[in-house]
Formats: sequence, C-alpha cells, structure tokens
Amino acid sequence: MAQTSNVNYTPWNRVQDNFPIVLFIVLSFAFLLFLFFLDRIVVTVPAGHGGVLYRRLFGGTITDRVYGEGLQLVFPWDYMTVYDARLQEVKQEVKVLSQNGLTISLTVSVRYRPIYEKLGKLHKSIGPEYLKKAIQPVTIASVREVIGKYRPEELYTSHREQIQDEMLIEAIEKNGAHPILFEDIIIRTLMLPDLINEAIESKLKHEQLFLEYEFRLQREAQEAKRKLIEARGRERFQKTISPSLKPEYLQWRGIQATLKLAESPNTKIIVIGGGKDGLPIILNTETDKTAGGSAAPAEKALSLPGEQQAGQMPLEASQKTPGSSEGISAEITDEAASAVQSSPDQTHHPAETF
Repeated sequence: MAQTSNVNYTPWNRVQDNFPIVLFIVLSFAFLLFLFFLDRIVVTVPAGHGGVLYRRLFGGTITDRVYGEGLQLVFPWDYMTVYDARLQEVKQEVKVLSQNGLTISLTVSVRYRPIYEKLGKLHKSIGPEYLKKAIQPVTIASVREVIGKYRPEELYTSHREQIQDEMLIEAIEKNGAHPILFEDIIIRTLMLPDLINEAIESKLKHEQLFLEYEFRLQREAQEAKRKLIEARGRERFQKTISPSLKPEYLQWRGIQATLKLAESPNTKIIVIGGGKDGLPIILNTETDKTAGGSAAPAEKALSLPGEQQAGQMPLEASQKTPGSSEGISAEITDEAASAVQSSPDQTHHPAETF
C-alpha cells in the first residue's frame, strides 16, 4: 500500500499541496515582468502629440490610425512612436551667392508642423528625424534658389516680403508629397560685407536727401503762392477802405494809440499839443539811453530858460489861459527846464511820466 501511494504522487500533486506558495511566486514574477516592460506597455501621449504604432508580429507600421492624447496600452513586443504635431520653429543659417556673385549670410526662421492625420505615413517614409532629413535640406535649397535671383540692395528694400513668400513657395514645391506643412519662412538677419553695407547706406542716404530737397521746393512753391494771395488780399483791402479813411478818423485812431502808449509802464515824456494835428509827442528817454543816443531830442523838445528856439516865441509869451493846450505845454516845459538846471552834471535829463 505504501509503494502504491508513492507511485501515484505526481508533481502536480505537489503544486496542489503548495498552491499558495506557487501562486505567490508566479504573481511576483509577472509583476516584475510588468515593471520591466512598463514603459513599452503603457505609453503616455502628451497634449498636441500623436502616437504611431509599429506591430512587430502583425503588419508593421499602422498608417491609417493615429493614437490620440492620454494613456495607450500596447503589447510589449510592439513599439509606439510619439510625434509632436504642434507648430514648431527652427532657425537655419545659410550662406548663398547673390545675382552678382556676392556672398551673403542669412539666418532664416522656418515654422512648420507635421500633418496629424498622416503621421503614420511620415513615420514610414522619413521617421522621427524628419527635421534633419527633410526640413533643413529643403530650406537651404529654397533660400539659395530664391536669393540667387536678387541683388544685395534689393534685399534691404520692399522686396523682402516678396522674397520670403517666394522662399515659402519654393520650399513647399521641393517638399513634395511628404506630410509636412511649411507655415512660414522669415529672414531674421542679413549680413553683407562692410564695404557693400556702407555703399548701400550711402545710396539710401542720398535718396532721402533728394526727397528732402524735393519737399523743400514744393514747400517754397506753396509759400510763394500763399504770399501772392496775401498781397492780393491786402491790395483789395486797401482799395476797399481807402475811400473811408478821412483825416478825422485817422486823428481819432491816433488819439487811441497815444492813450494806450501812455498807459504803458515804460518811462516816457509826453508833450501835449506839440505834434502834427495837435497829437501829443511821446519821447522814450530810456530807449534812447539804451541805444547809446544822447538826450538832444528831449532837450530840443524842451524850451529852457534863457534859450529861444528858432520859429518859437519866448516861454512867457506862450503862456495863455490855464487849462488850454498851450498853457499845459508851457507848464510841462518849465518843470522840465528846472529839472535840467538842478542837475547840470548829469549827461541825460531825468524823464517825467504823466
């Protein structure tokens, strides 16, 4: 009986007898295996990205499906490549020859993005290194093709936007059927030899000076027209008001001007009744003194004692009824003469303001 029981006892029976231990070992091995292949089983697709799956056993690259954002579960023997489908930018330095054979250094900025729906075809035809394999060679060839048609001075003018558009069109044509979309090509910097830069700047400077001279000539022509119109207006004005300018009106305007001058704070001598048509005479002695003149005009306007001017009566004979213009003039002259006698050493006579 004992031998029969030993013959019927198999390894499976041993597993059944030690089932908890065996189960623990199997689960531990599976967990370790899962941890080892975790990055190949669970793939995270970031925002704006797309995943392309390569099946090792069933058909290779899947070109008709793009895996979207989030967690994606794949078999550990398969492989998923994640592509950035957002707008990207790369700067490229290019040295080209212009139309006249001059070497020009440019720095262009290329904005591009892969077509999201065709990421599988991009992965199968070019691969993840499509920037080095497709975009940069296409950019260099397009820049050289377009810049070679222009002269250096044309690159500084309004042709720049046109050149950028031509480079973009050329890049799209050279890209062909590759699922890459070129958004824009922008010229960042443009370097020419110093001698050429100075010649171009000098030319532009003289062009601006020429435009400035043309503007001055136009301005002077308009100013001449303005002066001609102003002169004609004055002539018409004088012809219009000449019949109305009577002596009484002019005398009244002279009195008003005299009153305004008399109210001025500047020092002056007013001789009432001594001017033409009875208008006062205003002498500004400070202005004469500042100009370096002498007080001779003021002395001639005053009748000093013991002196008689030619064509005038003595001071006593000129005094008449108080309140008249002749009497006021004589009183002012008498006071001015006394002031002159009281200060004989002064070169200039003190002025009185009325």
